[in-house]
Amino acid sequence: MRAFSVLISLAAAVGTSLAQTSAPDTVPMILGIRGANSAGCFSATSMSLALGVSNLKLDFADMYASVTPTDPYDSEAAICVMSIELGAFPLGWRFALADVTYTGHARLSGGARLESFAAVAYFQWEHLKNTQAIDEPTVKNASGSYLMDVPELKVNFGASGPYDQDFSVNIPNYYSASAWSPCFTGQEYSYNDKMQVQFQFQAYLTKAGFSKTGNGVFGRSTGPSLTADFKVVWEKCDPVERNAWGQFRMGDYETCQRTGPTGTEGNPTVIW
Repeated sequence: MRAFSVLISLAAAVGTSLAQTSAPDTVPMILGIRGANSAGCFSATSMSLALGVSNLKLDFADMYASVTPTDPYDSEAAICVMSIELGAFPLGWRFALADVTYTGHARLSGGARLESFAAVAYFQWEHLKNTQAIDEPTVKNASGSYLMDVPELKVNFGASGPYDQDFSVNIPNYYSASAWSPCFTGQEYSYNDKMQVQFQFQAYLTKAGFSKTGNGVFGRSTGPSLTADFKVVWEKCDPVERNAWGQFRMGDYETCQRTGPTGTEGNPTVIW
């Protein structure tokens, strides 16, 4: 079975390419993985994940979508939502996602199409401003930026006739120059700082216009249903820049203050 490959050129949309010039000796540590059940992806936590210096690879075991001639609906999306918490970053480095390559399989006939893919990666840094006991206010700051945000990449597999094969779809990063993570100090592996990358992966299957004949399945019958392989690039930077990082910034966004009892003994009553 031959593989079908799609490469979308976005040279006009990308101002500055994300090129690897050097890389740190170590990579961040994965502290935690959290998945959220969503359409066509019922166990995001059953995925396998590998993080290296040059790539981040995710294999999803349960990410499917299907349409049949008897279905009352014309379309179905397979969506996986998950996040990874990272720590132990290398001092004086930042990273970006140059692109992501989706690989998988689709079986389509009767006008059913695998119409599009989407990929979103959002980096969030949450910083605890004070570490006093519960009788003092707890105040946090949060900053975040999209490392990648591709809401729709059209492929239309099956539009020209029956389709039953593996595919490989490369999605370049639209954001390019503004897609970097914060510049790390090497001290992020602590209680005060929480850094995570939130992901959303999507494949859109439809039989619109062919409701009585369209028949399609997205996802492999064996092995991972979908593999997402991000190319990771690194750049040296000044850690002082970290405090000014983020497309979205929110100061003092969460507070917790003790209201009673007046002493330190007993169970505290708090307000948020």
